Amino acid sequence: MAYECSTWRPGLYRSRNGFLFGVCRGIAEYFDLSVFWLRAIVIGTFILTGFFPVVFVYLLAALLMKREPAYSY
Repeated sequence: MAYECSTWRPGLYRSRNGFLFGVCRGIAEYFDLSVFWLRAIVIGTFILTGFFPVVFVYLLAALLMKREPAYSY
């Protein structure tokens, strides 16, 4: 028996409209979250934990996530 998915997600991509590499916007679009609150959580975690862990994980995500495909209109 085949199951249908009501919502289609193209995949986890870095957004082309993002601020810094588009990681937060890409994650927010994939999980249908607010970009503002996701960025606030990342900045808050950056302040509370220090420079290294957050920046390392963010840059790793920027390197591993593919860029959002460009659509020609």
